[in-house]
Amino acid sequence: MRAGEVAIGAFLVGILAVVCCAGPPLVAAIGTTVLAAWLYKSAYVLVPAAVIAAGIGAVRLYHRGFAARDCHPPKISRRPAAHE
Repeated sequence: MRAGEVAIGAFLVGILAVVCCAGPPLVAAIGTTVLAAWLYKSAYVLVPAAVIAAGIGAVRLYHRGFAARDCHPPKISRRPAAHE
């Protein structure tokens, strides 16, 4: 085998290794860029929708916690626990 053939083979193996290892991060970066561009165009819809959803969730959590405290008071036992 000549030195030129070995160098070409090593170069090709190096290129294949770069393509194999760099492929998934490149695909993820392209997908993230496309998603960001789509979200940028639809920000006029998504931002208000997110604010409304967060508000509804906060109101539901507040009312759920408030109702649970009022309707079900904690039971207090006057006997000491078995481990005390």
